[in-house]
Amino acid sequence: MNNKKGFTLIELLAVIIRLGVIMLIAIPSVTRQISDSRKNAYVDTARQIVKGAIPMVNSGELDMYDTNTTYYIPASCIPTENNFSSPFGEFKDAYVIVGYTGEGYVYYWASVDEAKQGIEFKEYNQLTKNDIKPNMDVVDKTIGIGSRTDIMILNEETCQTFERSEESASTSQIIYPEGKTKATVETGNIVKIGTEDFYVVKHEENNLILLAKYNLNVGDNKYPSGDEGIQNEEVVGSKSDRTTYGNIKFTNDLYWSGNVGIDKQYPGSYNDPNYPYVFDNNSILYQYVSDYKNYLEQFNVNIKEARLLNYSEAIYLGCDVSIRQCKNAIPFFKETSYWLGSALDDEKIFTVNINGDINDTNRADIASYYYGVRPVIVI
Repeated sequence: MNNKKGFTLIELLAVIIRLGVIMLIAIPSVTRQISDSRKNAYVDTARQIVKGAIPMVNSGELDMYDTNTTYYIPASCIPTENNFSSPFGEFKDAYVIVGYTGEGYVYYWASVDEAKQGIEFKEYNQLTKNDIKPNMDVVDKTIGIGSRTDIMILNEETCQTFERSEESASTSQIIYPEGKTKATVETGNIVKIGTEDFYVVKHEENNLILLAKYNLNVGDNKYPSGDEGIQNEEVVGSKSDRTTYGNIKFTNDLYWSGNVGIDKQYPGSYNDPNYPYVFDNNSILYQYVSDYKNYLEQFNVNIKEARLLNYSEAIYLGCDVSIRQCKNAIPFFKETSYWLGSALDDEKIFTVNINGDINDTNRADIASYYYGVRPVIVI
């Protein structure tokens, strides 16, 4: 006798209906999980690319130091271990967006991929899957960070903030101490520009003020083994040593001309702690420093200014205003004797002496003294 019993048609229909209900419940959940997984991968990819950009920015090679500018770096310019792409399709428009605060950087992200999945503008460490939007065509590259009004978009081919040939880019040299950048170097650190060494004086907004390590080879007694305008450690510059190579003595056209100096009234008050800055573009000193700036430009460095150290910077480095003495100043400040760019009045010019004094000697007396030319470079 056969006791086997199969499913009835009604039972089969009931099973099919139950499976259909389960599928109706499960498929959207699985689809959502897949979508969420892909969106999370999108966010992780964006963060990894931004992290790849951080060392590049911190190195200073992109010169991103304007606090009023928002910088857009194409993702294709950023070196990463993997060839990152969106999980929905290749990125067709993607940027790391950078803003300099004066002390460091903030980073944002914006992107669109081939599937039109995109992120408009978001701080990278706050990105979530909910920031991904559909139906985006291109990144809006007019959005600035905070109140910044200027936008700079790096060239996607050269990946530079300004056009440079491959040859000149390879010879561009600003070397910071290991582990330091333009934004993080401190007073007294040594920065190298090509073959030349400079001490960091201070940061001033987004600029870095550097003082040459040595005096220049200039004047009638130019150091014979060097090229004019190059630092040399043997050019000490002492007012009592007129035979030291590279020193120059005061003359009426050494420092000033035109409407300042030589019995002409300075602009501003003599009691101002900065004192009148009399180093002007008609003077012999200006020409020496300008020639040196031209020499440094062969290293493709953006030098914003070349001048002499001023009185207020001498005070910043540790000179005592009340007694005009610098024995307790930062050591590099008094390693040579040299002219400053400021004067006390129509007759008195400030100089630094290697013995640690800051002098405001009368012009009539200083005419027989020899000091060195020690430039300041602003980058």
